[in-house]
Amino acid sequence: MTTPLTLYGVKISMFTGKSRSYLIKQGIAFTETAPVTPHFQNVVMPQIGRRIIPVIELEGGQILQDTTDIIDHFEAGGDMPCPAYPKDKLHHLISLILELFGDEGLIRPAMHYRWNFKDQTDHFITHGFGGWQGPNASDAAKAQIKSTMDKFSGYLPPLGITPETIPEIERAYGEVLDILDAHFSNTPYLLGPKPTLGDYGFMCSLYAHLGRDPVPAAIMKNRSPNSFRWTERMNAPHDDLSDMPYYQPSENLPDTLKSIFRYIANYFLPELEMNIQILNGLPQGESGARASLHPKISVLGFGSFRHGKTMIGCAVRPIRFYMLQRVTDYYAGLSPADQSRAQDYLTPLGLAPLLTLIANKRIKRENFQEVWG
Repeated sequence: MTTPLTLYGVKISMFTGKSRSYLIKQGIAFTETAPVTPHFQNVVMPQIGRRIIPVIELEGGQILQDTTDIIDHFEAGGDMPCPAYPKDKLHHLISLILELFGDEGLIRPAMHYRWNFKDQTDHFITHGFGGWQGPNASDAAKAQIKSTMDKFSGYLPPLGITPETIPEIERAYGEVLDILDAHFSNTPYLLGPKPTLGDYGFMCSLYAHLGRDPVPAAIMKNRSPNSFRWTERMNAPHDDLSDMPYYQPSENLPDTLKSIFRYIANYFLPELEMNIQILNGLPQGESGARASLHPKISVLGFGSFRHGKTMIGCAVRPIRFYMLQRVTDYYAGLSPADQSRAQDYLTPLGLAPLLTLIANKRIKRENFQEVWG
């Protein structure tokens, strides 16, 4: 596919990493541009309604925003050389679960390691947020860089990243690195020989934040080198198996994948259950109205959940329900036989409750934002 398009994003952006990787793996020609051009400011941003990346502008001017919507736009054509959605229904379902976890489940270590090591990372992070504009950047540009960095670093407390929770966040991140290192030592991608939707979701935190920022990149390279190689592989237009001559492709799910799902059941499922409780306690918003209690931040409330031996209090964000609905809607649409197959796989791993974790109200996306369904 050679349709020219523009990807508005930067290397330091969490979700740009997901979109960029997808475009590379599908062989879709694109130009990546930072969101600082007059065209972006005057034409693209007014359509979205706020400053956000990644954004894709197709030939002819159509705008796509949100990584899942971007992927689904191209997948809808049905002719992708490396489809993100597996044909096998169980594989499809667990790819949706992995995308959900990749998008949402690793945000705390990603944000902690980016913003809580200022002495070791400040110059790199400042460069990523706009320092590449050079020493002659305008005062307005420099002010915008600082404002953006202050905005993102200010998200730490609402995400539950505090001095009390940091030891648990670091411990649990080390645990998942060990699990992923064992997994990627046996298979190049999450489900086997080709990347699927889950791989793109994992690229959110594991590439731009945890795989590039100086402190977490060093941790990943030393503790989980196979995970770091996976981030490189996900940005290669080919399979990139030069360091895996022993790998034998298989259509069966890798056995090491089960440890990833056990991790999700232990640490992410309790948070999702808390999120559902908070959403269920809210009044139903008007259909189509923005799903947020705050004019500038998408948040529906706050709650606490147990993470290991630590209680974490955090904001509840609407995008998470939209992503969770993709899992539960797909499961609900399966045949009884396929539902039984999914239960048989996920029940021993502690994750079967996720399949029917449904709130009493829905979130949808309209006009580039989450709204009440």
